Amino acid sequence: MHFQEPRGSETDSFYGSNPGSHSRKRKSNFIFWLVVGLIILGLVFIGSMALAYKFYATSQKVIDSKAPSSFLESVKSLTSPTHHPLRGESEGRINILLVGLAGKNYPGANLTDSIIVASINPKTYQTALLSIPRDLYVQIPGSNFSTKINALYARSEDFDQSGKTGIDDLKKTVTDLTGLDINYYVAIDFEGFKQIINELGGVKIQVPKDIHDERYPGPNYSYQVFDIQKGLYTLDGETALKYARTRHDEDGDFGRAYRQQQILEAARQKAFSPGMLLDLPAINNILTTLGDHVRTDIGLEDIGAFSELVKKIDPHTTVNFVLDAGKPDSVMAVSHVFLGGVRAFILVPRTGNYGEIHDLAQNIFNLNVLEQKKLALTQEDATVEIVNRSGATSFSTKLAAILQKLGYAAKISVIRSKTNSVESETIVYDRTKTKPFSLEDLSKKLSARISESLPTELVSPCVGADLCFIAGSDLASTANYDEDSAAQLAEGYDKNAADEKTYLDLLKKGSNQKF
Repeated sequence: MHFQEPRGSETDSFYGSNPGSHSRKRKSNFIFWLVVGLIILGLVFIGSMALAYKFYATSQKVIDSKAPSSFLESVKSLTSPTHHPLRGESEGRINILLVGLAGKNYPGANLTDSIIVASINPKTYQTALLSIPRDLYVQIPGSNFSTKINALYARSEDFDQSGKTGIDDLKKTVTDLTGLDINYYVAIDFEGFKQIINELGGVKIQVPKDIHDERYPGPNYSYQVFDIQKGLYTLDGETALKYARTRHDEDGDFGRAYRQQQILEAARQKAFSPGMLLDLPAINNILTTLGDHVRTDIGLEDIGAFSELVKKIDPHTTVNFVLDAGKPDSVMAVSHVFLGGVRAFILVPRTGNYGEIHDLAQNIFNLNVLEQKKLALTQEDATVEIVNRSGATSFSTKLAAILQKLGYAAKISVIRSKTNSVESETIVYDRTKTKPFSLEDLSKKLSARISESLPTELVSPCVGADLCFIAGSDLASTANYDEDSAAQLAEGYDKNAADEKTYLDLLKKGSNQKF
């Protein structure tokens, strides 16, 4: 008797199933995974479009020039496969002005609390951070008045609520100060700083020494205690802001500038870590924060190139420099001016001009060049005679002190001119023609014209000297300052904070006072 197993019985599974059944299952599986794949791709596309639109919406708030005119233009900028050359890239150096300001609900809302020039070499990925002190006394562009550099941005609020006037004035002043073209700028306020640090999950900082500040600025012109011990920490936004702003230690405002540079580097490393780049909710929150608290002229078309560049920065080769005062080799000196009867402590270039700072800024990737110049000057050991024809009777003594700081300590004698004539121009005469490095150094740092033809009346006064230096009224107008101490500068902060609004108004107005 023949027995036939029913279709689909266990015997089928033992001896082999129907080929048609396999085909149907494969087809069903294919359709299932196709649908899943399409759903995932759809979600990715929607997410990408949402993120692109977020970039577009943020760019309308953040970018102060050439913001994309449409969402489609924004998508095109973000997805373009072609490399968009950055400003300064062809010259081998991209300079970005980084500005930190208090913002709303803080005293001195629009004073620039930190000013840093970040320079990137696009070929070697080396970066340099040059901190500019907020108390630097500068001329207000387009006027005959001067103020502290940190008031330039705040001053623009009187004219233009966007702050555009202020950032333009600040960029021009920084260019005059450093000799560098400023290719881009980024400005962020305190709240934005705190929120971004928090979205990054905090930043890891090695605190080099104990800090105890009993006069950290609190709300409504009050004070708080900020205390942190030496060690390795992951700082949240609030603590990172306090660490960046505190100034009551032995390094004062200059130590603060160093700590700001520390946090910048730590934030950069955290932002470009693999985990952070995949954290879409955090990126979305950061974009929201940027829209409310950041201003820049970095366009969307630059974002891709900037991201690749910043991601490749080698932190081990970063050069950090702070323009400070109070040390033998400091390029700044502490002085004061009167603003509306208020004594304001300021910083000025120790030579009266920006020559030293230009040298430093332009050679910051290779500071050995400056060390070699110092060595050459030491080996020349030039003798200098000073003839004061500036019209300021006591200026010769101050000039001698400046020369000593520049390394011309040996054999400097101060003599008076035998005539009462006043020269408008400062001139350095090359008597022996054997000290070329010293001649160029004095000419550049003190804005002196070089001449080899020594007038007859100066032959006797300058006998025995290698270089004869004639101080004119042009030099006295910039370098004839009363020098104060770094300690007085630090004390001045607390005195000024007693009536910050009045002081801020005075800073905005500026002063036409000359040294």
